[in-house]
Amino acid sequence: MIRRTLITIFSVSLLLGSCSKDEEETREFSIIGSWNPSRKIVIGNNGVTISNTAYSDCYKASTFNFSTNNTMTSHIYDSNAEGDCENYGFVTVPYSYDHNAKKLVIDGEDVEIVSRTNNELQFVSDYDDTDGDGKDEKIVTVLVK
Repeated sequence: MIRRTLITIFSVSLLLGSCSKDEEETREFSIIGSWNPSRKIVIGNNGVTISNTAYSDCYKASTFNFSTNNTMTSHIYDSNAEGDCENYGFVTVPYSYDHNAKKLVIDGEDVEIVSRTNNELQFVSDYDDTDGDGKDEKIVTVLVK
């Protein structure tokens, strides 16, 4: 009797545990909300990270707010020529996001998503020859919630 009870408890806990894992895997990443820039990653042509640099505290104060009505409002702060933190104001543009295709379009421009979690979004924000080899590297912006 005890053995049967233990097997039943084990079976139920196994079922509940696997349901929880399935639910986590099918839950969609939500882009909705306010995001802040965290760091910039430069990725070489061979896929190797060349640099991973934190943004300045001034730029980290910027926000990118993705709303449910498919508009993204950015509020940018950055250092000016004198080194002072300057408020560059708000810009609102349309966006679309397709979770399954891992596709983000901001103001009509396709944005390559590198990685996404519920609290971090990495996307290619530019291409530039940062190492002087004549080939452009990926400049990846990391946003955090």
